[in-house]
Amino acid sequence: MSITGANAQVLQWSNPTKIKGSAVFSKVIGENEKGIFLMRYRNRFYSKNIILERYSHLLALDQTKSIDLRNARLMKIVMTTNGILIIKSKYNRNTTLNDLSGQYYDFDLKAIGSPKQLASIPPKEFGDRGNFRLRVSDDLQLLSLIYTEQSPSKNIILHHKLLTIEQQLISSKNVELPFDYQKFLIQDFIVTNDSSVNFLCKTIVKERKKVVSYVHRLFHLKDTILHDFIIADKASLKSTKMIYDRINDQAIIVGFYGAEDQYGVIGTLFYQLNESRTEGIIKLGNFGEEFINNVKVNDRNDGALSEGYGIIEAIPRSDGGIMIIAEQKEIATEDDIILVNGIPQSTSKNIYNFNELLIINFDSSAFIDWHKVITKNQTTVNDGGYFSSVVVFIGDKFIQLLYNDQFRSSGDVMQYTIYNNGYEVSSKLLKTELDFVAIIPSESKQVSSNKLIVPTSKNRRFSLLKIVYN
Repeated sequence: MSITGANAQVLQWSNPTKIKGSAVFSKVIGENEKGIFLMRYRNRFYSKNIILERYSHLLALDQTKSIDLRNARLMKIVMTTNGILIIKSKYNRNTTLNDLSGQYYDFDLKAIGSPKQLASIPPKEFGDRGNFRLRVSDDLQLLSLIYTEQSPSKNIILHHKLLTIEQQLISSKNVELPFDYQKFLIQDFIVTNDSSVNFLCKTIVKERKKVVSYVHRLFHLKDTILHDFIIADKASLKSTKMIYDRINDQAIIVGFYGAEDQYGVIGTLFYQLNESRTEGIIKLGNFGEEFINNVKVNDRNDGALSEGYGIIEAIPRSDGGIMIIAEQKEIATEDDIILVNGIPQSTSKNIYNFNELLIINFDSSAFIDWHKVITKNQTTVNDGGYFSSVVVFIGDKFIQLLYNDQFRSSGDVMQYTIYNNGYEVSSKLLKTELDFVAIIPSESKQVSSNKLIVPTSKNRRFSLLKIVYN
């Protein structure tokens, strides 16, 4: 373990360790007075080799627990004040359904009581990328889950359950919606502290010559009353993100939009319900030609930004404004023919390009206060972009953006500090003249208002990095 001071921040390292066994990926779960908690797993399907680890606040490993899934799959893991809740799904041969159950572990990684049955879900809804979702409220008191199935009339049936964090059922609702099951997608949802549930959905309304048109909707469920709001029926949303406004305890939808049947992004959309939750309020912020020309780096479009920009973070401000962090990303596939002993064989490789970061600060009227463009140009092959992208830390007066710069031969970890007024400072967070260090953005987590936990690869060994911002 080592500690290093650096520009109003403290960097603390664990000892590098070689990963034992087959659980090679990591995920930071959280931190409390007992220590820092991680999960290790072998594959991104969370189907085997799940291991919980507890580190001391000095980053020494002091507890390990292997979770026996027994032909099940991990669906969700969340750290609460009661303990660590693990929710898994297991196929039931008798009912031909997946049984969803939750099991608590205390902070010494010991099971508390027995698993509790939460729901039985059709097998094709297995996973958190289709029409199955599970979320926890911001105050960690409510557990909300939804899943869908097809009705006899081929419409979509929406199932929702609201439970306490102790897994006691509060309410449930099943409703058939007049939408084609095959053309309806739940993109995201949020449960607020007052038990309101907000679903961001899109429906396919037109398919012509490989051009697909969507209508984006917000469903708001409170108690047993479900309301449907159309977000945009004229603007074409290219990238959307549902965020939680902690100040007002409500959901906000942020999206980049463009024109119908045209490539490119020309502005930003903000959508939220009014105070009585009876009407939607929409704000459109058009980028304008000057802004687009200033931002464009690798784009070749006229009058629009690349649709490769995706919103990775949106931060509500106390004055009603919102800061957006977007990343330009592209995945390309290259096919080639090589000769092996005189015999032609086809090969294929995936190329991951994580290019510019775009930070835009909007005021409460959706006008742009300022913007920043950070050029990364990270390119890797066949690694899933594991060391690419960016770690985002959100502070009261600034944000921190951390990313690996080794793809441009320097081998450093860069840090950009951007203050609320747009002032920017860049520095090398980690210099790697002696050691090779790469942070893993997808596994990192901000665990408090001033603390960031970052898994890293240090000389091909695993090492935890804790950053405390003063």
